[in-house]
Amino acid sequence: MSVFAEAGIQFSIITPDRTAEVCTLVGQHFFTDDPIFRSIGIEQSTYLDSCFSDAIKGGSCVMATDSYGKIIGVRLTEIIDRGSWFRWLYDFAFASFIPSLGRIAWLLGKPVLQKSCEVIPALYCQVNYEVWPLFNEFGCQKILCDVLVTTAKEARGKGIGTELVKQAESVGREKGCDFSVNIVTGLYSGKVFREKCNYTVRNEVFYAQFIDKDGNLYLDDTREHLSVFSCHKT
Repeated sequence: MSVFAEAGIQFSIITPDRTAEVCTLVGQHFFTDDPIFRSIGIEQSTYLDSCFSDAIKGGSCVMATDSYGKIIGVRLTEIIDRGSWFRWLYDFAFASFIPSLGRIAWLLGKPVLQKSCEVIPALYCQVNYEVWPLFNEFGCQKILCDVLVTTAKEARGKGIGTELVKQAESVGREKGCDFSVNIVTGLYSGKVFREKCNYTVRNEVFYAQFIDKDGNLYLDDTREHLSVFSCHKT
């Protein structure tokens, strides 16, 4: 019996009926801790909850539950198929629209949205996190892509996050994914992917060096978190 089973902790695929619980967990334990979301001021929203719901419907997301059935950790992922031209078109159109969205946010007095439209694309560009070119690089049909991983504060330090990542990888392989790609933003998740799950770091940006054209920090509340990196695993 594993240490998790002895503690009454179970891992299973998240079903859509538990989406509200997942969103609550993420809102309470991810948004306040992630250095990027915290620095920008991104909070839980209907739009983000709908993104999480879509990921869950894909059937590749994993949760950890305690002996009472309460969700204490989640690993949200999505499987992208190189033949999904609609998804490619959506991603391309959305990326093209972001600068205009940022200007609209400025006109409407929406500083969080405006900053999101400026910072997140710049960050993705610097760590070279773009999924579609990877199909040619890896020569594969499907890729398991990162959404997020988080555990409840009271459940941390027990290896649950690491096991969630491993369980999601297993689900991805069962569904035909030979590769997993991620963007990792925090110190603790960095240890999970880099040290415990043996992901290969592709590009890394240190927050202290992530500055705008005027030399100002893009992110000013990163605390103990030092860098963001993109990574992959076969």
